[in-house]
Amino acid sequence: MFNLNFSAKIKEAEEHIRQGEKYMKTSFLKRKPDLDSAIDEFDKACTCYRVAERYDQCRDLSLRLAELQIQKVEVSEKQTDAIVFKAPKILSQLFQRELHFFAGKSYEQAAQMTLQLQDLPTAAKYYDRAGQLYAEGGYRDSGAILYERCAPQFQQIDRSISIDFYLKAARLAEQEEKSYQAADLYEKAAMQAIRMGNFPQTTELLETTTNILTKLERYDRINRVILYRILLKLFNEDSVAGRNIFDQACQNYPSFDQWEERNHIELLLDAFDQDDKDLISQRCQSPYFMAIEPEFVRLIKRWIRPTTNNVNQQQTTKSTTSSTSGTKPIQLDDDDDDLR
Repeated sequence: MFNLNFSAKIKEAEEHIRQGEKYMKTSFLKRKPDLDSAIDEFDKACTCYRVAERYDQCRDLSLRLAELQIQKVEVSEKQTDAIVFKAPKILSQLFQRELHFFAGKSYEQAAQMTLQLQDLPTAAKYYDRAGQLYAEGGYRDSGAILYERCAPQFQQIDRSISIDFYLKAARLAEQEEKSYQAADLYEKAAMQAIRMGNFPQTTELLETTTNILTKLERYDRINRVILYRILLKLFNEDSVAGRNIFDQACQNYPSFDQWEERNHIELLLDAFDQDDKDLISQRCQSPYFMAIEPEFVRLIKRWIRPTTNNVNQQQTTKSTTSSTSGTKPIQLDDDDDDLR
């Protein structure tokens, strides 16, 4: 019964496509295709294919639908240029924005179908095009939401795609004057960059995050970001730069200077200043450092040195000494000759 319903949906989709193709045809009396009616029919066919789980056909038709909607935008722009009066011109421009939005929706649907087909790189391309169309139509908020929502889906195959999506979302948020959201997105991009081992990009993104939060006076979030920046310098074996960031933060941000975790950071910096590997190992194992971003914890664990049981070691040393105290050293003739 389930398959029969699918079969009915596929036939319904094919009928909608046939009707859509008729609207696309031109003749001597019909100089232009009826794009509106064709788009409506193709959209209904897409829905039928999606319900019937014909993902490849739904994807292909969604792409065609998007191109028709973009074609409508171009036609509308030409008509708008010919309009002289202000009010109709504004209405036409609003109509073009809507067309960009619907074209973006079609690309987003194509991306979703492509994900179902396990073709993630192509899906990323379609999502990116959808985000661009949202932004071009003035729907920057929708574009930012799309990029942020899709970014985690590509972390396992290519983190650079995730970083790119987070950055595009952040820039769109900034254009909408949503600075706090932008700071959050820049930080998410930084966390992906450090997982790739790209310390310079991570540093740059965290500095951008710090600058935005400083302008917003969101000192409650700055503390953690400053910690990450200090740790990055220590990972790069530049404890002097790490100390400079710490000192500047204490001067510029009262919230950081009064932060209860500040002492853990200072003690770790002191250990690096002394170049004491054992002390670094001891202080980086603070419960606070073990509870931060997992990738930073993984990198911190490189500083941990294996511990030895000093008591057992001393007992072993004593027993060895006592067992050998009554033993005479072996005389080696060859060595004696060499010494002479």
